[in-house]
Amino acid sequence: MKTIYFNSRVDWWLYAIVVCSIAYCMTGVLLTSNDYWSGIVVSILAAGIEVLIFASVKYAIRGDKLGIRMFYRWQWFPIDKITEVKNVTGIQSAAALSRHRIAIKFSDRKILKSFFPLEISPKDCSSFISNLQIVNPTIKCN
Repeated sequence: MKTIYFNSRVDWWLYAIVVCSIAYCMTGVLLTSNDYWSGIVVSILAAGIEVLIFASVKYAIRGDKLGIRMFYRWQWFPIDKITEVKNVTGIQSAAALSRHRIAIKFSDRKILKSFFPLEISPKDCSSFISNLQIVNPTIKCN
């Protein structure tokens, strides 16, 4: 069974968060002490953790399952239960690193345990959607 992986699209503001957190870690050390090494170490650790978290968001299509990896944990959803995929923009919490997302609606509400659709932000949306439609040709695209 072949698995196709897709990276998440990353917006500019995530890079700004990393830069601001490094600046925040360094500001206190630069203003209050001569021990600059502790500020550098804390800044590198903070930036490293943020980059690892951002890099952990990935999507996969394996057989008839859609996989979403966030924080190094995979969660799998049945592609045959997907009814609709549409482009959306938003800033709510989701397994996405961009405001430009696709919302995936399922026919069974028990899959997500929510009324809200699953929102993700693959870098190559058209290829991602076409691979979903290969598995489930009844998926509507808006």
